[in-house]
Amino acid sequence: MDVTVKANHPPFNLKTSNNRKEPGPSDPIDPITFEVLRHRLWSINEEGSSTLMHASGSPVVHGSDYNFSIYTANGDIAVCGTFYMIPMFTMTVQIQLVLEKFKGDIHPGDVFITNDPFVCGVHQNDCLFVAPFFFKGELVGWTGAQAHVIDIGGAAPGGWVPDATSCYEEGLRIPLQRMVDKGVLNQGMWDVILYNSRIPFFLGSDFSAFLSAHRVAQARLMELCEQYGAGAFTAAAHQLINDTEAKTRAMLKELPDGVFTHVSYFDHDGHANNLYKISCVMTKEADTLTFDFSDTDPTIIGMGNATMTGTLGAVGTVMMGSFGQEIGWNAGLMAPVTIIHGKKTVLSAELPAPISAGSVAANFIAAACASVCVGNMMAFNPAFDDYLCGPPDGSWLLTMFGGVNQYEEPFAIMFMDSLGWGGPAHSWRDGVDSGGSLVIGSGGFNDVELHEKTSPIIYLWRREVPDSGGAGRYRGGNGIEYATAGYDVPEVQGSFCSHGVSLPDLVGIQGGYPGNVCGYTIARGSSWLEDMKAGKPALDMVSIGGELEDLPAKSTFIMKSGDVVNNVVQNPGGYGDPLTRPYDMIERDVRDGRCKADIARSVYGAVFGEGDKIDVAASDALRAEIRATRKATASKGRDQFATPKKAEAGDLQLKWGESIGVTKAGAVCCLHCSTEIGTLKTNWRESVPLRNPKSDELGPLLKLDDRFVYDQFICSECGTSLAVDVRRVGDGLTVDFALD
Repeated sequence: MDVTVKANHPPFNLKTSNNRKEPGPSDPIDPITFEVLRHRLWSINEEGSSTLMHASGSPVVHGSDYNFSIYTANGDIAVCGTFYMIPMFTMTVQIQLVLEKFKGDIHPGDVFITNDPFVCGVHQNDCLFVAPFFFKGELVGWTGAQAHVIDIGGAAPGGWVPDATSCYEEGLRIPLQRMVDKGVLNQGMWDVILYNSRIPFFLGSDFSAFLSAHRVAQARLMELCEQYGAGAFTAAAHQLINDTEAKTRAMLKELPDGVFTHVSYFDHDGHANNLYKISCVMTKEADTLTFDFSDTDPTIIGMGNATMTGTLGAVGTVMMGSFGQEIGWNAGLMAPVTIIHGKKTVLSAELPAPISAGSVAANFIAAACASVCVGNMMAFNPAFDDYLCGPPDGSWLLTMFGGVNQYEEPFAIMFMDSLGWGGPAHSWRDGVDSGGSLVIGSGGFNDVELHEKTSPIIYLWRREVPDSGGAGRYRGGNGIEYATAGYDVPEVQGSFCSHGVSLPDLVGIQGGYPGNVCGYTIARGSSWLEDMKAGKPALDMVSIGGELEDLPAKSTFIMKSGDVVNNVVQNPGGYGDPLTRPYDMIERDVRDGRCKADIARSVYGAVFGEGDKIDVAASDALRAEIRATRKATASKGRDQFATPKKAEAGDLQLKWGESIGVTKAGAVCCLHCSTEIGTLKTNWRESVPLRNPKSDELGPLLKLDDRFVYDQFICSECGTSLAVDVRRVGDGLTVDFALD
């Protein structure tokens, strides 16, 4: 993968290409040895990952915000961990820059560091350490270690600065430099970095963990090369990558050529609740994909921007989570991919734009848009039904506290609990409740006690929220809420950073409904502590008293004793019309507390009789009534057929998932009842009935401010939901695809 990146670079197009050689006569490898080496490399990478996690004392690292990987001599990923994925491909860029900047001056025992998002990073808190691996004097590979460090300076604890106007307020930027020179630590650089942190103990522990992970993994690689030879290592790494590339290209060849589009919006820039468009236009041609983000809005004044390398990591994460479901996660997944950026957009920010949320803000929206485009493409081939799902990650609900703890020591703590959002619904199953994120595949969150023993913060609750995943025939996974309060200190400083408060970023697919919005609510001056002393547990934000206030998506404020903040995460959308969800699945969800009975009735059309059993006859009648209401409240499509006509099976030219089909004559038909409901033209949405439902019709935790509407497209005959979009008022209708 060749990527040319320079500091203060002009806008460029990220392009990937296969520059690897096949194993030559000097390094033959037989199938059995390859399998042994493949598993050996995975085991070495796992040991590097485990070393990093156990050697670090950081709750953030223990919450899986880290990763480790093994690279070829030119920087291609051969093996990577399943933890925080975005920096995996940015470390490829880092290695390539090291090879360029330090050409002829790279030695065994060297370790190179940077955290500069304008060079090859994501945001300042993600520190990247890469180390060359030599065998008998030859550079044969690299190891890479990275993690989010809790605090590396900046105007607010943790370096998350919602009201920043430049990156200079957000923490120390470390240039691409040598941290270890031939095994000797650069103590001066080490000291300068730690001196800029509020909690140098934690930062030094993380940095020591990085170096330990490199030492352990490279010791194991040395053992491998001593047993099999460097040629075998090189051959195995190249074969891993080549196999993945070949399988990715073969999968692409089974999918239709065309252009696939998705647009979403980033709300609140840290200063005001402004909106910023993020647009992904994905072009599939033969065995290649091009992701074009150039129609994205310009760089914003506040936190939320991403750099080009951060966006590269986001697309890489999507490729791993979609095409990589059954093949290796390495550079081969990105070999068919080209990424195009516009100049100084929210996804290609340049100095001095604020970037502290670069890993989780616009970056996340870019990944969600790319996921929708990939899913829309896969929906045309039934062989990919198992892969089909909506976007998995919409927003990171950042909660960060800092200040002085009860021992009069500086502290800063970032909560990883927000990883407890639900998983996306698939074409064959519900999303996993509290299933975590694609961006941290093996992610988790901390034990409550780990946070409570290292900071003056206490949890009042952490629990799943019923009906928070998007409704559908298969529903999106429910996510969590958690409430925290300060104790034994008069006040702490809080930084809150998210998006998806004004609109849901995670749409449903194939007629499914969006997942809930996220948000923060504070109870000021509550009685939680007095109640607990009296033996009364804290149950919810109402029972603890105090003045309730919904906070904006991004803010920094002082949380005083008695204040409580409740955090509700955003969750993925559903798959398919909720009115097609089987009754036994609804009964199970209500019985298990995943869905409330009144929501089962209003959203799913399920009426409970005596006990916990659904009254099938009453439910069938209610569903018919809801479908009739949909039809009665829909506007006619421009090309609505006067007389409904049924499409015969032999008439269908293509099917898009289970929602719509297109006949050989160019008519759009509903695949649920085979009725022809419009004509294709350039956008099928233009010719089918459209309605604009209110938020509470789609789910109890959905919100939408007056800048947006929901567009629900339905069948004029059976009333089935075919698609539900979130559209900004004044924008044109969503265009899913245009096929060649």
